[in-house]
Formats: sequence, C-alpha cells, structure tokens
Amino acid sequence: MADWSKLSIDISSLIHGELSVLDYIRVGAVCKQWNFACKLKYHCPTKKPQSPWLVLPDECDTTTIKFFSILEKKTYKIPCPEPMIHRRAYIGSGHGWLVTVNDTCSMHLLNPLTGAQIPLPPVTTLPFVSAHHNSHGQIIEFVVEVPYGANIISTLVFSFKAVLSAVPDVGDNCLIMMICNNWKHLVIGRAGGEAWKCISIYHHYTNIIHRKGKFHTISDTGIVKVWEHDGLFLRPKIIKSNIRYFLNQFMHYLVESLDGNLLLIVRAQEEIKPSDGFLVFSLDEQEQKWKKVNNLHEQTLFLGYNHSVCLSAANLPELQHSCIYSTNNKLLYFQHGSHDMEIFYLKEKKTRRIYHLERHLNWPPPIWLTPSLS
Repeated sequence: MADWSKLSIDISSLIHGELSVLDYIRVGAVCKQWNFACKLKYHCPTKKPQSPWLVLPDECDTTTIKFFSILEKKTYKIPCPEPMIHRRAYIGSGHGWLVTVNDTCSMHLLNPLTGAQIPLPPVTTLPFVSAHHNSHGQIIEFVVEVPYGANIISTLVFSFKAVLSAVPDVGDNCLIMMICNNWKHLVIGRAGGEAWKCISIYHHYTNIIHRKGKFHTISDTGIVKVWEHDGLFLRPKIIKSNIRYFLNQFMHYLVESLDGNLLLIVRAQEEIKPSDGFLVFSLDEQEQKWKKVNNLHEQTLFLGYNHSVCLSAANLPELQHSCIYSTNNKLLYFQHGSHDMEIFYLKEKKTRRIYHLERHLNWPPPIWLTPSLS
C-alpha cells in the first residue's frame, strides 16, 4: 500500500497548484509531512484562479475572521493572527489583503491566511483628525473636523473605502488611496509609512480602483479622475461623463475588465431601482465617451462597498457568465439585518437572490476578498 505522506516535494507542488485555497489549507492539516511541504518558503502555494470570499462582520467573536465561500456555499471562520489586534472593521481589500481599522483607530494591512500584518499611518496624521489624551498620555477620543458646523467627537474615524496599488509585501511600493469620513475626502499613504496625505476635498468621492499603474476615482456627480502618481505626488486627469444617473440615489462602481478596459457600473438604491437593475458602461478612450454594454460574455463582476473585481467565469466554473454578484445595498448600517447576495443577469436583465446569510451587523458592510497565500 502506498505511503502518501512521503510524496516528493515536486509532486506535492504539482498537486498544490491545482487546489483551491481552502483545499490547500486542508492538505496542510493531513499530516506533518504535508504540512511541512505547504510551509516551504520557495514553494508557490497554488496557481489556480480563486473565487472571491465575502468577508462578514462579527460583533461577538474578535478572535476569528468570518467569510462566506462562493465555491463551497458555506460560512467559515479562520483565527485572527497573533499578536491579536482588537476588534476590527474591514474597509478595503486587494491582492489577498484586508485594510483594517480597530477599536483604537489603529490601521493595518492584514493577510488573513498567512497572518502577515503591515502597519498603516496613524489616523491622527489625517489633516481633519486630532486626538484627546488623558493625564497618562492615552488617547481617549478623536475629534473629526467638520467643514460646516460643529466638530464631531468620536472613537471611530468614518472611513468609507480603501484600495491598494500593489501587493504590499513587495518592497515599499504599495500605496493606499482612501475615501475618508462622511465628506468623502481623498487621502493617500504608503504601507508602513508615517503619515496620510490629503489630496482632494473638492468632490464627494464614492469609488476607487487601481488600474494600469494609476488610481481611478469617481464622485457622486459622475466626475471620473485618473491619478498619475510619483510616490505620494499625484496629478489628476478628468474624464468627462456623457451619461446620466448621477444623483445621490445612485451608486457607482469602477471596475477593470479582463481586457483592461475601464467599466462604470450604475446601481440605484432599492427604493428607486431602474428596470435595468444594473447599467454597465465601457469607456472608449479614444473618443472619451462611455458606451453601454449589454453582454459581459465570460466576465463576472463582484461589486460591494469595497474593491470591485472582474473575473473570468471560463476559469471558474462555479461562477455564472455575464453576471454581476453583489451584496445588498441598504445604507442602514448601524442595525442588524440580513446580508443577501444577488446575481444580476445582464443579458436577461433579471435578478436572483442566491444565498441568504445569517444576521450580522450591517456596518461595516461585507467586502469581497480574493484569497492569496503568496
């Protein structure tokens, strides 16, 4: 009878390359030899494309991270890495990493699978945030400056969205652009850096992506900007809009398609959802015009309050073709409610609710994470 625990490293590598991340983790738990093979530094864990996870908030358990797997249609928990950081909110994701802020407003990048953590600049370096200390020098509250009216005294900085420019473990090249506070100011910082830099306060920004080496932003009035960056110095270029659907009752997402085109997705709030459900536009960069898209073919979009992504359904058979996966878009964050996932079929213009998740806090919203062990 064959002793499967004595597989060579080369054969193990071939097997690992065909596994999902969850199966890769399970393989490492079979025996000591397989666990050793999984931990080898030079070994590439898996080359197989991965379906996104939906990371869920959990007010009760601060020792684990809860997520929903589309591939297995199950909810799982994985231990938070040590040293333990207090209760976290997840405000962004990218390249397999989460952008987190805890109950003392300390910010970190976290890879929930490897346990790697990288500190981000302190929130007190934001130009509109200051801290109050007690007699022992400990922070007891934060003050968020308000352009009009009284300042807000808060223990939480209102961060809406954060996006990474690159894999954060490659030198110091990872920049984080973030939409901050209720007035949606735009700031930028570096992973492991010392301070945030405010770069724009003139528009209410609602969405960010990083595409072709540049950050792209959109405001609630439909102004799309492409940001050339040299370190923390940025120069914006404006893309004018030729479409409507830019009112407060609409939500807007920027996504990079599989062929590198810039997509704009428009979604109405639930009370006034248009008959189309979602509207998809692609930017014609030569004419600088948005053109409506009626079929995504093998592409599948994942939209949420965080980093939005486009994946190939041809490489991930568990995904539906020409569809948009989304979480519910209710804006009543500070209450309990169900987190529903829906699929919108773009060609047929139909919506189907596919999974009903157990009740969680509606804030912070669940976010998509494409898991990575590298």
